Amino acid sequence: MDVLRAEFWRKIWNSWELRAMVLFTLAVQIVLVFFGQKRKSSYNLKLRIAVWSAYLTADSVATVALGVLSSKLGDVNERNGGRLGDNDKLLAFWSPLLLILLGGPDTITSYSLEDNALWLRHCLGLAVQTSATTYIIFMAWTSSYLSYLSSVMALVGLVKYGERVCALWMASNDKLKQSMLAPPDPSPNYPRFMEEYTLKQAEGYYVVADEVIEVQVPEGIHSNGDDLVNDSEAIVKSYDLLQMFKCLFVELILSHDERNTSKSIFKAIDYVKAFRIVEIELGFIYDLLHTKAMVLYTKWGLRLRLFTFSSALLVLVLFSWAQKSHLSRVDLSITYLLLAIIVFFETYSILMLVSSDWSEVWLRKQDKNRALRRAVNLIRLPRQPRWSHSIAQFSLLSFCSKERPLVCQNVLEFLKIREKLEKYHYTLHEDVSNEIRNLVFRHIKEALYYTEEYHLPVRTDLQKSLAKLLHDYGLSQVEWATEGDFDQVILTWHIATELSYYSDKEKVESESSLPHFRESKLLSRYMLYLLVMYPSMLPSGIGEIRLRDTSAEALKFFEDHQMPNSKSNREPNWWIKNLVINRGKSNEMNSYLQRASKMLLEVNTEVPPSKVKGGKSKSVLFDGCRIVAAIREREISIKWETIGKLWVKILIYAASQCRGDRHAGQLRRGGRASDPCLAHDGSFRPDRSFPDDPRPSHC
Repeated sequence: MDVLRAEFWRKIWNSWELRAMVLFTLAVQIVLVFFGQKRKSSYNLKLRIAVWSAYLTADSVATVALGVLSSKLGDVNERNGGRLGDNDKLLAFWSPLLLILLGGPDTITSYSLEDNALWLRHCLGLAVQTSATTYIIFMAWTSSYLSYLSSVMALVGLVKYGERVCALWMASNDKLKQSMLAPPDPSPNYPRFMEEYTLKQAEGYYVVADEVIEVQVPEGIHSNGDDLVNDSEAIVKSYDLLQMFKCLFVELILSHDERNTSKSIFKAIDYVKAFRIVEIELGFIYDLLHTKAMVLYTKWGLRLRLFTFSSALLVLVLFSWAQKSHLSRVDLSITYLLLAIIVFFETYSILMLVSSDWSEVWLRKQDKNRALRRAVNLIRLPRQPRWSHSIAQFSLLSFCSKERPLVCQNVLEFLKIREKLEKYHYTLHEDVSNEIRNLVFRHIKEALYYTEEYHLPVRTDLQKSLAKLLHDYGLSQVEWATEGDFDQVILTWHIATELSYYSDKEKVESESSLPHFRESKLLSRYMLYLLVMYPSMLPSGIGEIRLRDTSAEALKFFEDHQMPNSKSNREPNWWIKNLVINRGKSNEMNSYLQRASKMLLEVNTEVPPSKVKGGKSKSVLFDGCRIVAAIREREISIKWETIGKLWVKILIYAASQCRGDRHAGQLRRGGRASDPCLAHDGSFRPDRSFPDDPRPSHC
């Protein structure tokens, strides 16, 4: 049979090798166009893996396809004495189309911030791929229509690829920081001043040098809350604020007046408007870092986009009119598909341009007429979410009690990926409720009012701030739990919050009936999630060691006490349900975790654990149990109000201590609940701002 012969498969491979690569490149670009932008509003791991895979393979497959095309045409050219057939010229027409696809979609230029730093490598790739495309066109050059169409599309590909390299360069950390720096200030001419000063003294005048106080208030950036009624006004206000506060993402600082501007605005609005402003600002930041926004939203960018769209459309029309009866039907179909999808990409790009927040800013800033605004609104695409509106959750109790174990753990352990997959498996997501937004924003406004009313500095010592909170609410007996490293505070109070939650759950009718009850649990699990998955976003310490020791002690405890498997794990096909159906959902078995909590609380913690285990182990498992035992008799409403405010303080402190680029790196993962706290944390941190005048700063 021919199917079993190597020659048969070699012939199939030679015929479809290039076609398969071109079609695969096209499919990958479709994934990037439609899903590249969605990752900023989704925490879905499957989506991120799909975008990551498409981003990594898009360039490499297209580059290999250009190499294969060049090799094929070279072989044909050599066999036929420098003459190419009509179908070979059609294949040569694919080279500029591949160059256009290498330029990538407008919705994603970089997968992560590290990709922006590789702009110089992409610049070299631009030179190499453009040279390869030019070589292929030159090799197949005749006076036919395909040669001229190839030249036009090569110019379009050069523009598209150049836009991508330019966007990567402008989003690189050094260039971004440089673009945000104000012009150098050489200060007044001190030698000339002193010369005049000396001359006046020599003439017998009594000369006194007074200190110059300059106050620069940013113009046009103010709000009393009434001008943020609709989304359009909020977008413009967010854009104005972004020009001041985007410097925080590249580790620059704010001026005294910029900080006061932020405070004046946020004191005048409620939490709904405040979070909407910050949400829009973070959307702008994402566009600056991961899309072609800085290139496209300029006069030249718009002109180039109109040029690429009109050129691609013109080439498609001219190609359709040309005589093609003697060409391969398969290759002709692929060519039509390439041209049609490229034109569709350009059309979609223009629709995305007019549908973005950037176009809204342009229309409002330029005060364009109503007819143009109506025309833009007519063709606008539905507005996409700007972030995931979710908060990640990680419960140490669920993780250590193996509530939902992974399947094939021995295989995963052999592959050295069990621990990592288990962390992802136990990560859940909850919606960010209005109660959490209000709780966080109210705390920030109270802190601002307190510092301004009593002329006190903002507390930057977390330990003293938490100790004062516990003392004010009559919980001085657990002030010891605020001492130690930041990761120790998070882990200890997370355990205490988890155990208190399950022990008090039977006492309340529902989670919503007790203020701060559910919010405390969500914030606690979110902070542990950061400690487990992204410790680099938190102040440095030995968090990983402490977490491993605590987890090991908890696992040993549940093994020694023969913790039974959860009910779901005894059901038929339980592993399919846990791995596929329940992945990432809040599906915890409360009764199972309540039993685990009860077992831990039955341990007598009268003797501090540190006296028993010594200094070698860093576990804080039973320190958390000690906190629960100490505050158990406290009135339940006061207890949970204290815990809720404690976690808000921890959240805001973590956001203020995290580097700006670490926060920016999370925007591609759907954002983090701490990102809104960072966007204006210069308003609350002295070390992220400096005074422009010598008057004392109270913030």
